[in-house]
Amino acid sequence: TNRFKLKLGCWTTIDCNGKTVIIAFSLVPAGEPKDAFVWAFKMFRKHLGAPTVKFTDGDPGMAGAIQIVFGGDGTTHLLCLYHIFTSLFKHMRKLFGSDKAAWRAFVDMFWRIAKRSDLLSCADFEAEFADLTALARATTCCDEKTRELAFEWLAALGERREQWAARFTWKHLTLDVHSTQRAEAIHSALQHIISSSDKINKLWEKVQGFESDRHYRRFMEQKRRELVYLVPSVELSILVRDKLVPILTEEALSRVRKQAQLASLYSVVPDNVLEEVPEKQECNRVHRVTYCRPEASSSGGTGSEGGGVGPTGLPGGRVDPSRTGC
Repeated sequence: TNRFKLKLGCWTTIDCNGKTVIIAFSLVPAGEPKDAFVWAFKMFRKHLGAPTVKFTDGDPGMAGAIQIVFGGDGTTHLLCLYHIFTSLFKHMRKLFGSDKAAWRAFVDMFWRIAKRSDLLSCADFEAEFADLTALARATTCCDEKTRELAFEWLAALGERREQWAARFTWKHLTLDVHSTQRAEAIHSALQHIISSSDKINKLWEKVQGFESDRHYRRFMEQKRRELVYLVPSVELSILVRDKLVPILTEEALSRVRKQAQLASLYSVVPDNVLEEVPEKQECNRVHRVTYCRPEASSSGGTGSEGGGVGPTGLPGGRVDPSRTGC
């Protein structure tokens, strides 16, 4: 690969146990031209089909190739939040100069916007992003040209909201993936076993051997964890013990347990005073869903008063207004 200046790129996905799996890899020129990505994506589509969701670091050539090859297949192209924040730092940090407090406030506001997942808050995105932009415009550092370029980048980020903001992306099945972190981890691990001077056949053998070793470790870990579920536990309900254990993997069971724990933090009550029903929703009854956030107490209790009962009847619960919807 060193002779032809090629870059290795691994295609990863998640198996039924929540583990990262390499399903393909490609070698493209170091400049990462769009034509090279188009060829790689066509080969992937030919042998494995079109992906439902694809995360990238936002590379323009890759984005164009996705549209060309997978545009007619309904593939959703999402952006890695880690790379977005890296670009945010690169383009916006200089505007704040030595004002670290203003920069922290800007970053905190960005992450609140990025992580807010309530579907009903989609209509609020414009106003929230305008507040973020206004906070940056209040700074006085840098020359006019630098500021102009920074705000052009920020405006473009806002236009791509449906590719990174949780309120838009959580409608897609991503199995808790919100970045390219899994692929980056695979690339980092492969750097220790492959060399830029390896020939393609040697590279193929090393990548195959790497994935085979990981598959064996995943298999052994799965068998060990399966033994845990064979032991009677008071934590397992009758439904989980009798119905779900025989058909679900341990990863799926852990997700069911997690969702069950989260479900206990919500209360659902009829709401007859709601003035208007969200658009595009037809229903005969309207319910208000309220999230009750538990709080730790220094006195040993779970509530803010050392173990009180919250509005939803849960110990130490406190209503989080940002997580209330209908």
